Amino acid sequence: MRWLRTILALMPCGKPQAAHFAHVVELLQWLPGRVHFTDLARYGGRSARAHARWFGRPFPFARLAVAALGALHPRVPKGLGSALAVDASFVSKSGHETWGTGWFWSGMARAVRWGLEVTLLAAVDIEEGGAYPLCARQSPGAVRSRRQTRGADTGRETTVDTALALLREAVAAGARENLGTRWVVADGGYSSRTFVEGMRALDLHAVGRLRKDSVLRFPYTGPHERRPGRRRQFDGCFDRRDLARMTRTTLDDEAVDLYHAVLHGKTWQCWLQGVYARPRGADPQTQEGVLLYSTDRDLSPERLFRLYGARFQIEFAFRDAKQHLGLNHCQARSQARLHFHFNIVFAALFWARLQARLRAQQPLGPFSLRDIKRHNFAAEIHKWFAARSAAGRNAANSAAVGSPIAPARPWLRAPPLETGLSGP
Repeated sequence: MRWLRTILALMPCGKPQAAHFAHVVELLQWLPGRVHFTDLARYGGRSARAHARWFGRPFPFARLAVAALGALHPRVPKGLGSALAVDASFVSKSGHETWGTGWFWSGMARAVRWGLEVTLLAAVDIEEGGAYPLCARQSPGAVRSRRQTRGADTGRETTVDTALALLREAVAAGARENLGTRWVVADGGYSSRTFVEGMRALDLHAVGRLRKDSVLRFPYTGPHERRPGRRRQFDGCFDRRDLARMTRTTLDDEAVDLYHAVLHGKTWQCWLQGVYARPRGADPQTQEGVLLYSTDRDLSPERLFRLYGARFQIEFAFRDAKQHLGLNHCQARSQARLHFHFNIVFAALFWARLQARLRAQQPLGPFSLRDIKRHNFAAEIHKWFAARSAAGRNAANSAAVGSPIAPARPWLRAPPLETGLSGP
């Protein structure tokens, strides 16, 4: 990927570090084994000690991803980067000397497990679907036992604090200026006053889901009562069983009815755009709907609903990173090396997806990292055959060099665009 090396030349890092980053990113996109120092050295040609040394040095992952999307903006989907998604995932790696181990929630096991937790910030493609990872951060796990967490303040950084740190890093990298970022989409676990106030401090708007028992109040629009004191502010609370005071919007393609109004959040002490999404024909007494919110009061309910629906694309990024890029595989135990490992894995996913989108010249649709790795691995095998045949060895297989295996997806073999930067 020549244009990757072109963008790396603009980053505040030395040429050897940029060369190592490009080498590992290209290696992860076809590496057949486990992603740790031993296999990186076995297939990449550099020693395990060299990888361990470079993994311990800081690298501007967020700045590189934001700069890439900004430089390729005319060639990427319109609106990519206007909304960012943030979420945390459990990593099943432990060890007595591993930094950050603790008790974290595992969505797959539906229980608390001992291991690591990684929070990811990704740019969401609202129109086509898909998430482009920007940067990741490991949550510190200073709690050594469940008993220490009962009724006591552990003083460690929470998941919300980790997400806010990632957002500050993305804003410092120029996400608002280069990508036009306005909204940050998160699930119900981030619907806290700390998260909303952090978004307002960064001049961003939060989009998420509220609990069923959240207190939302309607504004009072009547005349001022003849009594001393200030004007009345609120006029009753939101009740999902009585939606007569809210405006209804119908989505035919989703079979969902949206009931929306500007409400005041008692917990957050601010006005929100509240949207109650209920399946069409559902019984109001069963409480089947979902209560969504946004601090952007000018955001349309249809846009808010689709923004929250696009948040789930970040889960596919975690899936691809764990199944195909070795997110759980690492021989490092220090904080710096673990941080580099998690970010380099998501960086490989970012560049693989971006490269596939630039080659497609059309809406990407379903994206399979498995097909990309199989195609790249076949290409590496043919390169190996060609090198041995050119050296006078393996003459019996020299005829197979000119007939590479056809890729499984059409966007794998599509030629790169001619405009802008040079293709990969």
